[in-house]
Amino acid sequence: MVSFRQRETVLDYIRIGREEGARVVAGGGIPAEPAYAQGAYIQPTVFENVRSEMRVAQEEIFGPVVVVIPFDTEEEAVRLANATPFGLSGSVWTRDIAKAIRTAKGIASGVVSVNCNSSVHAEAPFGGYKMSGMGRENGMHAFESYTQVKNVYVDLS
Repeated sequence: MVSFRQRETVLDYIRIGREEGARVVAGGGIPAEPAYAQGAYIQPTVFENVRSEMRVAQEEIFGPVVVVIPFDTEEEAVRLANATPFGLSGSVWTRDIAKAIRTAKGIASGVVSVNCNSSVHAEAPFGGYKMSGMGRENGMHAFESYTQVKNVYVDLS
């Protein structure tokens, strides 16, 4: 983690997830190995038995935590993905490229990756929808943050 404070924030989310009824199936704590003792490390954590209204499914944790929520249809997957006030980044995993494009278009997120999770590239705009992010970073869209447009009209007749 970037700091011990952020590690504590993530550990709090893991505790909250457990209290809300989610079950940790992997990770969930601080690594016990001595090599990690001096750093702000946390084990990658996987939750199951998660409902979409739980805080671990609703909030941006900014740590190695993933929640698993099963779905039956493409439409249900999009609905679940959009059932949060945030929309920074997401990913779609499928062998069906048409389904991937439909689903990516339906997800209200600033970035959607297909069959990968590498969503930040210097040449491409990055930023969230809804309550995520602040404008756009990277790519040509980032220049708008540093530009103030002015029109000056002079009549010389």
